[in-house]
Amino acid sequence: MEIILKPIGVVHVNVSDEDVKNSWEGVEGIVEVFSEYEKGLDGIEGFSHIILIVYLHKTTEEHRRVLKVKHRRLRRFGIEIDDIPEVGVFCTDSPHRPNPIGLSIVELVKREGRFLHVRGLDLFDGTPVLDIKAYTRDRVVEEIKVPWWVEVLERRVMEKMGKRLPI
Repeated sequence: MEIILKPIGVVHVNVSDEDVKNSWEGVEGIVEVFSEYEKGLDGIEGFSHIILIVYLHKTTEEHRRVLKVKHRRLRRFGIEIDDIPEVGVFCTDSPHRPNPIGLSIVELVKREGRFLHVRGLDLFDGTPVLDIKAYTRDRVVEEIKVPWWVEVLERRVMEKMGKRLPI
């Protein structure tokens, strides 16, 4: 079976990939929706947050074969690499995965026609957008369960940064 997806838009940020990677809470940017899909945005300005489904265009063929990873991003937050367990890629938001599809929940600051100004992006400039969904109350999960190793990492990040772990 072959699956063909056509982007409906593209992400624009005015910072480097490294700045995006090093950002704790994401960066500001613009989601440009291509003109043929603009009518699909009608009513979106009433939502505080939106879900972006994207193609992680900088993932290489080699990265697509990776099935076990460490949360290497946590090194930026003061966690030693040896303290980070290696887990299956499906336990993480790593871009190294068989199908480099990303999901990002961002704050919708304002809409200007087919341009959505957003805050909290963890995506690189030029990332193709495959779909946009409104973030609604029925999607909120208030009580979750995580494995022991996530709790340990969250505690370590909290001790070093005073903030919850962004994984």
